[in-house]
Amino acid sequence: MVAQDGCTVPADLLKLQAPLPKLSRAVLAEQPVRIVALGSSSTSGTGASSRDRTYPARLERELRAVWPENDVHVINAGVGGQLARHMLARIDHDVLKHRPQLVMWQTGVNDAVRGVPLDRFKTELREGIAKMRGAGADVALIDQQYYPRFQRIENGPAYLAAVREVAKEANVPVVQRYRIMQHLIESAQFTAATLLAPDQFHLNDTSYGCLGHLLARSLRSAAQAVAVPAPKLQDAVNTKDEAQM
Repeated sequence: MVAQDGCTVPADLLKLQAPLPKLSRAVLAEQPVRIVALGSSSTSGTGASSRDRTYPARLERELRAVWPENDVHVINAGVGGQLARHMLARIDHDVLKHRPQLVMWQTGVNDAVRGVPLDRFKTELREGIAKMRGAGADVALIDQQYYPRFQRIENGPAYLAAVREVAKEANVPVVQRYRIMQHLIESAQFTAATLLAPDQFHLNDTSYGCLGHLLARSLRSAAQAVAVPAPKLQDAVNTKDEAQM
């Protein structure tokens, strides 16, 4: 279990199930780290008392503390109310110009609420992931927030499953925000009233703080999980020759 500021979650909810090689290499080489947080209102910070209480701001503070040699910047590219297709259209201008090693893409709730066809939503996710990876960035998806009315949205759980389906296809990790928030409420650490803004939809300072902290823990672990590179063919041949001498 991992705890901070009253947020305790099982470790399996924090483990990212796919690698982040670009981020890992930058961290290990002590290079500047640029992370872009792409999303809608729960990235831009609706419900937070100030800009420095958003999850990207908290994430930047935590990563700067643990990676002091890396000049970490987390760029908040959240725009309230947007669908996946709106974010897809902003990738060149709002994401790639920063040349990030990692893009945290939060999307899915607004598409579910507005009834965007599920196949279209999945296609837009695939296109966005391909575009950002093609430009040299790792991508991680952040799934939907947990709130009391979500299960009553028509096909709401299907949109949640769609994020995980596309992520698995593309071998990109998913930050399990829905299950994390659900656990915090069902474990009686918080209630919906204390973990959500007064509209009982957006996040508040507490949940943004939890998300930023827990995400920092996930990224720290992912950056340390670097596979040993396979030997080059010539190196392998030389090693074999030396063994025969």
